[in-house]
Amino acid sequence: MKNIFVLLILICANLHAQQIKILNTGTKTSIRGLSVVNDKIIWLSGSNGMIGKSIDSGNTWKWIQVKGFEKTDFRDIEAFDENIAVIMGVDAPAYILRTIDGGKTWKLVYENKTKGMFLDAMEFWNEQSGIVIGDPVNGKLFPQINILLQIAAKPALQPVELM
Repeated sequence: MKNIFVLLILICANLHAQQIKILNTGTKTSIRGLSVVNDKIIWLSGSNGMIGKSIDSGNTWKWIQVKGFEKTDFRDIEAFDENIAVIMGVDAPAYILRTIDGGKTWKLVYENKTKGMFLDAMEFWNEQSGIVIGDPVNGKLFPQINILLQIAAKPALQPVELM
C-alpha cells in the first residue's frame, strides 16, 4: 500500500508540472512549425509569411512577417539559437530561407518552381547541414536536399525514378 501511495504522489506531481497555455498571436496566422532551442528560446512558423519568436519561455512573443513572402505558408522551422533559424515554404515555388540576425532579414538559400513541388519536412544536425524531403513529382521521387547553410548554395536537384 505504501508503494501505491508513493506512486500516486509522483504521478500527481508530474501532472501538476505540465501546463497548457493558450497562445493568442494577435496576428492572422495558422501556426505550422515549432522549434524549441532551449528552455528560453522558441521559434514558430505559420501561414501568411509569419514567424514568431520568444526568448523568455513563451511569456512574450515577437511576430515577424517575412518581407516578400507575405503569402507563403511556412510549414517548418529549425532554429539554432536566438539569432539563427531556417524556414521552409512548402509548395510551388518551394522556398528555404535563413536568418542570422534574429529574423530581421531572411536570405533565400533554396528555391524550386517545379509544378507539383511540395516540401514535407526538414531536419538539421547542426547549423551547417540538414535534409529536406518532399513529395514525388511526376512519378519521380524527390531527393533529399543537403543544405550547406554557410555556403547557402542553391543545389541543382534531379528527381529519381520510383521503383
